[in-house]
Amino acid sequence: MAEPLTREGPIDVLENAIRVLRKAGIATLFLHWIGSIPFALAVLMFLLQVSDSRASDPLVALESLGLAALFVWMNCWRSVFAGAVRARLSGEVDRPRGRLLDLIAVQSLTGATKLLVLPFATLILFPLPAVVAFYRSLAVVASRPVDGGPREVLSRARRLARYQPEQSWLLFPLLFLFALVVWLNCLAIVGLSPQLVRMLTGYESTFSRSGIYFAMSSMCIGLSLAIAWIVFDPFIQTVYCIRCYQAESLETGEDIRAGIRGLRLRAPAAAALVALLFAAFIPMVRANVAPADLQKASAAAMQSPEYSWRLPPPAKDGPGSVPWIVSFFNRLADSTKSIRHAIGRAIDAFFQWLGDRFGGAESQPGALPSRGLHWTVWLVIAIAGGIIAFIALRILRSRSEANDAVPAETIQSVSLDAEDLTADRMPEDQWIELADKSLREGNLRLALRAFYLANLSWMGRARFIGIHPGKTNREYELELRRRGRNFPEARALFGTNVAVFERAWYGLRDVAMEEIDEFRERAAKMKSMLTGGPGAAA
Repeated sequence: MAEPLTREGPIDVLENAIRVLRKAGIATLFLHWIGSIPFALAVLMFLLQVSDSRASDPLVALESLGLAALFVWMNCWRSVFAGAVRARLSGEVDRPRGRLLDLIAVQSLTGATKLLVLPFATLILFPLPAVVAFYRSLAVVASRPVDGGPREVLSRARRLARYQPEQSWLLFPLLFLFALVVWLNCLAIVGLSPQLVRMLTGYESTFSRSGIYFAMSSMCIGLSLAIAWIVFDPFIQTVYCIRCYQAESLETGEDIRAGIRGLRLRAPAAAALVALLFAAFIPMVRANVAPADLQKASAAAMQSPEYSWRLPPPAKDGPGSVPWIVSFFNRLADSTKSIRHAIGRAIDAFFQWLGDRFGGAESQPGALPSRGLHWTVWLVIAIAGGIIAFIALRILRSRSEANDAVPAETIQSVSLDAEDLTADRMPEDQWIELADKSLREGNLRLALRAFYLANLSWMGRARFIGIHPGKTNREYELELRRRGRNFPEARALFGTNVAVFERAWYGLRDVAMEEIDEFRERAAKMKSMLTGGPGAAA
């Protein structure tokens, strides 16, 4: 059955899209999810594989080829979903969708251009709503047979995308806001899921131990973005299906034909209901009322209070006809408007004065300016640029001084037994001094932890890792693997030191002096490799 639509504004389009999706059912959504869910999972797996330094180039190339195939698969099923929504709007149950090869050809071509055009349109911002409307309209047009091949499909999609451009501009920020809300909800659900699993089942995992840091991890953000896209993209496509349907209806009268088809479907039931009511109430009608009595009763009914809205309000003259509070706010609004106009005229006069003072003689529209800016304007620009450069240098210098400054922590105030101890509390030389103190006291286990923290402190200041209280040793290894990709031997030495430290600190294993010496030798070799070879971190 056809869906009646309104054309007032973007809010009505969004409400119509929600109503159409609710009535379409879960089967129509599955047409979209058949293509979007495999593609979203493939993107997550591809990003995980690329971030692994052990991945070979042929494997990455093969996975990128599979990802491209799934991208075409997703675009084709999105077009099938758009065709189902379009058929729902027009009231046609079984509408042909055209040949499969044409659909694949169009979606392959447009999918390749979309990856280039959309980022470029995002940078220059202004044509972005029009570009999005074109590609979304293309999915609707490609779902039906079109005479003329792919060129006619592109032409029709471009024509439909130009329908009410102001509405397209208003829809774009609203859809972005709704998408942001959906993503924040998905991020909250994914971020809290480990804690919910722990509370409901008692299962403790690495994710639940990370606490709030899991919600800020790249894995949680990527998974929540994929879920939000799978959930919200059908709604976006439905919005643009409604726009295309309304644009086509202006040319073909499709909405009127759809309404007539709906009336034809409802006509037999309506006729039967009217006949039933007429047959039920006709015996009860009696003309036993005299015409004079009927006229008198009608006149009395017209004077009743419920019909007073038909009479015009009595005119009121004089200063007291308008309440004082209404007059006050009217005068306040007029004053505000006059102040706004005065400010606008002052700004226009100021820029006009600048143009007359420094712009020289006026030139014809479209012609080149008669001469350049006045030298005083260039002087002001140079002074402003110098001030900005000075402020930027001061900020960069203060940041570097803050990074290089020795923390306020002292050796006496640091306890190596503390659980919340982080490597960025002291520089490397102070950790080594604290380790030597523990060696003199005979506490080899604490000395090993101090040497390990010294190693982390050095890598943090060299920008090979980022020190954070929520990170684990495994995360430090992965971070060094990404940033020190050109130093496999250094990564292996750090992994060995991590294993030795965890066995001694978490496994409560006795530490020998030979192990500490070997630990320090591996740390020194790793530092020389990371600082001496090419590709060191900045």
